[in-house]
Amino acid sequence: MRGARERATIPARARARKASPTSTPRVRNVRGADWQGAAERVTGGSRRTAARPRCPAMPEDVVRREPEGDEASERTRVPLAGGLERLLAVEPEEHALRRLLGALAEVVPAIDSVALLVREADRLELVAAVGLDEGAPAAIAAGLAAEVADSGTLRTTGRPGSPFPPGTRHGAGAPLLACAAPGALLAGTRGEEPLDADALLLLRVAAERAARTIDRARFARAQEDARETLRRAEGDLENRRRTVDFILGVVGHDLRNPLGAIHMSAALLHRKGALEGWQARAIERMRSSAGRMGRIIQDLLSYTRTRLGNGIPINPCPASFDAIARKVVDELRAVNSDRAIEIAVHGDPAGEWDPDRLEQVASNLVSNAIDHGDPAVPVRVEVDGDDAERLLLHVRNGGPGIPAEVLSHLFEPFARGPDEKSRKASGLGLGLYISRQIVRGHGGEVEASSHDGETIVTVHLPRRCVARPTA
Repeated sequence: MRGARERATIPARARARKASPTSTPRVRNVRGADWQGAAERVTGGSRRTAARPRCPAMPEDVVRREPEGDEASERTRVPLAGGLERLLAVEPEEHALRRLLGALAEVVPAIDSVALLVREADRLELVAAVGLDEGAPAAIAAGLAAEVADSGTLRTTGRPGSPFPPGTRHGAGAPLLACAAPGALLAGTRGEEPLDADALLLLRVAAERAARTIDRARFARAQEDARETLRRAEGDLENRRRTVDFILGVVGHDLRNPLGAIHMSAALLHRKGALEGWQARAIERMRSSAGRMGRIIQDLLSYTRTRLGNGIPINPCPASFDAIARKVVDELRAVNSDRAIEIAVHGDPAGEWDPDRLEQVASNLVSNAIDHGDPAVPVRVEVDGDDAERLLLHVRNGGPGIPAEVLSHLFEPFARGPDEKSRKASGLGLGLYISRQIVRGHGGEVEASSHDGETIVTVHLPRRCVARPTA
C-alpha cells in the first residue's frame, strides 16, 4: 500500500446554483448541537440517535454556511442517513480504500476530489485518491494534510492547494484517529461554499473507516512477515538438526570399533590375566566403563537412524515377553542389588516381535524407574497378556512424581527431568525416545502417567508386529 496511488474520475455533476449574487451568507462555527441537528433532519426531527454513530463536537475552525431561503441546491444537500449507511457498508479489506473514497464522493455531491495520505518519515504519502489530476504529487510535507495529521483534529480551509487540482476553492481534512500511522483524509470542492456539517460528519466517518482499513492491512502484512520469518527459522533449525544428527552418527560409528577393542581386551585380562587386588579392580572398572560407553554409542546410532528417516531396524519373530522381561529384571537386579524389583506375568505372553529390540525397551524403562524412583519403594514390572489382540507392559515406581510440564515431553530426545542433578542418571537422555521409536516400529505405542506418588509407563504392543523386517 505504501506509495501506491489509486485514482478514479468522478462523473460530471450538475453545477447549477440558485444563490443570489447580492446575498451575503452568514457563517458561524459548528458545535456539537449542530451535528445533532444535522442528524435530526434526516429522521423527521426525532431526537433518537441510536441508529447513527455518535460524533464529538467539531473544532472551532470548522465553519458552515447557513443558506438563506432557497439558496441550498441539490449539490449541497447531503443525505446523511444514506451516506452513513453507504460508508459503513465498505468493509475494511484489501483494495477497499478506493471504494471508500469513491463512496464518499458519491454520497456528498459537493465533493470533487478526495485524497488519503499517510505519514512516512517526514512527509505524507498519497496512498489512494479520487478526482485528482495525473500530475498530483505522490507526497507532500506541508499544507492542510500536515496540519490535520499533526493536530489530530478536523480542519477546513479556503484555497487548500496541493494535492487538490486547480480550481478547488474549499478543502477539509479529517485525521486518521486510532491508526498506527498518522494521516489525513482530505476532501475538496470547486463550489463557492465550504462543505457543510453533514458532509464533514461523513468525512470523519470515512476517515475512521480508512484508518481501520490501513491498520488491518498493516497487521496482515506483519502477520505474514512473522509467518515467513518463522518458516525460515524452522527450516534453518531442521537443517542444523539434521547436520548434528549426521555428525553424531558418523562419530558414533567411528568410535564403536576402537571401543569394542578396549572392551574385549579388558574382558580378556579380567578372565586370564591372573590379576589380583587393585589391578583386578582397575580392569573391572575399565570393562564396566567400556560397556557403558558402548551402550551410549548404540543409543546415538539408534537416534540418528530415526532422525535421518531410516528408522530403527525391526526383525520380528515368534517370542515370549515373559522371557524378555525376566531376563532384563535378572540383569538389573544383579547390577542394583540394593533395589527391590518385582515382576508379575499373567495371560498369554507370546507374540511376534523383535526380542532384541523389546529387551532394549524393557531395560530402558526399568532402568529409568530405578534411577528416578524412590529407593524405598519396589519397582514393579507387570506383563498383561489377557487381551487376545495386544499385550501390555506396565513399569511402576514410587516417588514424588513427574511434573506435568516434564511429562508432556518425556519421550523427546535428550529430555531430562528437573531432578537430573539430584538423582542418579546415566546416558544422554535418549532411552525413552528410542524406546518409543522401537515400540512404534512394532505398530504399538508407549505412554506415561504420574499421580498419587506413583509413575507408570505403559507399553501397548500388538500381538503381531506390523512392521516389515529391515535388513
